[in-house]
Amino acid sequence: MKKNNLWKILCIVVVILILGSWFIPASSFTNGTFQTIGHEPFGIFDILLAPFQFFNWDFSSMQLYIDETSVRAISYASILLVILTTGVFYAILKKTGAYGKLVNGIVKKFEKRRSIFLIGTSIFFILFSAIVGLKWVAFILIPFFITILWKLKYSRVSIFSATFLSYLIGNMVSLTGTEVAGINNIVYGYAVENDFILKGLLFLIVVIMTMIYMNYKREPLLEKEELEEEIPASPRKSFLPIIGLCLLFFAMIVAASYNWYYVFNSTLVTETYEDLVATTVSNYPIGKSLLGQIEPFGYWSGFMVSAFLCLLSLAISFVYALSKKDIVESVKEGALRMAKPAFWVWISMTAMVLLTKSGSGFLLTIFDFCYQHVTSLVTPLMGIMNVILGTFIGDYQAVSQIFSPVLISLFEEANLALAILTTQFTHGIMSLIAPTSFFLVAGLSYLKIPYQKWISYVWKLVLLLFLTLFMILLIINLL
Repeated sequence: MKKNNLWKILCIVVVILILGSWFIPASSFTNGTFQTIGHEPFGIFDILLAPFQFFNWDFSSMQLYIDETSVRAISYASILLVILTTGVFYAILKKTGAYGKLVNGIVKKFEKRRSIFLIGTSIFFILFSAIVGLKWVAFILIPFFITILWKLKYSRVSIFSATFLSYLIGNMVSLTGTEVAGINNIVYGYAVENDFILKGLLFLIVVIMTMIYMNYKREPLLEKEELEEEIPASPRKSFLPIIGLCLLFFAMIVAASYNWYYVFNSTLVTETYEDLVATTVSNYPIGKSLLGQIEPFGYWSGFMVSAFLCLLSLAISFVYALSKKDIVESVKEGALRMAKPAFWVWISMTAMVLLTKSGSGFLLTIFDFCYQHVTSLVTPLMGIMNVILGTFIGDYQAVSQIFSPVLISLFEEANLALAILTTQFTHGIMSLIAPTSFFLVAGLSYLKIPYQKWISYVWKLVLLLFLTLFMILLIINLL
């Protein structure tokens, strides 16, 4: 992202965190009350080590116990592996010649109806996010759609809006997505079916507003840069093996990564995994021996997704008889292509690592001040707090982990539901612009869109969404 000033903005965010920790006393929340515990300033080594602690960081205390088996829910460092292996996967696909044939065939079918493909792409990622909600599975899919949209001669901003922005919009209005609706259920006990009609109406409002905005908003001017090199196409090679293998792969990782327990309180998928592991033949643990240290179904992290993506890449290499040289070149080219997005994701998450590793007590002090002095209404209170939180923390689960004890203790059932919805929507809106929104940053880097150009394009949509949703939730709060 050339000339994007993202470095400066991220530095400002970190400086604000440092100043906040030095000048705002930290608080703890115990027995339903806030208690000041003094200052917890970020020291020099807290700041210097934060980017490196990312690689040994697992911010999750949520665990599922089935048959005395403890299952960890998340591992953030694996995000970088998913990004890099995605690059390798597409580099392998390009070597086959069949992938180019597939892409050219789709482009030919839609070249006179290209707006249908653009709208269809946007709807697909909105629904995938709102219903499934696995951002790094979506990231693996996105380059395929980007290549087709680029060949259909859409601008980089239009392509970004149809893919990355659409996913973020769907995540904001999540209905059954594991990353938001699942977190609401497992952390707050706010089940998927709770207020489903209201959430559905808000979903429609957000999607319609976004579609209208994308259709009529003038895009910023960007420097002309090529996104994709010409993909070789071999008319003699069939792309059916690619389609078959990829469909099987994505069905597998969606089923194994989607957290059925978080969303629907179902242990069926995890128990199926345990049954497979426990399979024996003549008292020999054949299941455990074959599967090895595989992560439980329903809890696949980026490590398992990356490993499976490598397996898929090798399978495609074998089917299309790629040479060792082709494979080595693909690894090099693909990893280099994705190195920049991976780097920016790593850097953009520094603030979140800093907060969760070194303490977020001063944020609780801010929450206490807002709760006592700013307003007694849930919607404005949570709106203010999540504008602050969304600036520093790009992950909804991290926000929920920090503030769930406070919300559950302070708010009764009706107000708690409103607080959760306000948190979900406001944090989702902030993910459209915050420099710590790592999925946003990954997309801007991949599509070579300067950060300030994106802000100039999207700020009105952010304002419209915030005011619309704020007013709807405030009216509900006042009724």
